[in-house]
Amino acid sequence: MKLSRILVFLVTAAALAHGDAAAKLQVVSTLEDFASLAQTIGGDQVETFALARGYQDPHYVDAKPSFILKLSKADLLIVAGLELEIGYLPPLTDQSRNARIHPGGPGYLDASVGAQGASGPSASVVLGPKSALAHPCGQPVRRHTTCLRATAAPPSWALST
Repeated sequence: MKLSRILVFLVTAAALAHGDAAAKLQVVSTLEDFASLAQTIGGDQVETFALARGYQDPHYVDAKPSFILKLSKADLLIVAGLELEIGYLPPLTDQSRNARIHPGGPGYLDASVGAQGASGPSASVVLGPKSALAHPCGQPVRRHTTCLRATAAPPSWALST
């Protein structure tokens, strides 16, 4: 609920500040969910683009040169945060040469601000096929799943079939 209010405010404020009535507000997001929210809120006033598609693993997005062009023209960049995009987004934003969408800029929205992960940085070592590097700031909250932390021995319930 808080995130949607923030998105409504930012998309509306950016659209008003954009000035040119004929030009649409260019919104780039790292996930399709955020692009969908921005499109729903902004309607025909915005044009959205998601860097990661729904079928892709958001931890490992293949950076494409076309992303740099999209980012260079973006008025607003919406990121999931918690360093989910740490592996591919910083070089793209640097190469875009768009100061508005850099962290701290007026067009940068980190959706994780104010949110806490299910665990802190010390729990970033998890068992899984892609290791712990995916969540250096801790695991995000997940529903209907269990996060197994690396321990000396797995819990007894994990061994039962």
